[in-house]
Amino acid sequence: METAMPDEILREMDRELHDLCQPLTTLQCRLELAQMMGDAASLKEAVDGGIEETLRIFAAVARMRETLDKALGG
Repeated sequence: METAMPDEILREMDRELHDLCQPLTTLQCRLELAQMMGDAASLKEAVDGGIEETLRIFAAVARMRETLDKALGG
């Protein structure tokens, strides 16, 4: 059985998806830059920054889950 999602919930999900894309883009850029630079310091900086970005991703996913849980009456 499908549950209709109000426009407010859809707008919230759109914002959350945008929030999810930002750290993914940053992570990709950091890794590509480190790959081009090729030195140990660049690689370490990319890994350190990547860890920070994954925490942002997990937070965005948690917010999305909460939003869906509310929308589905959980």
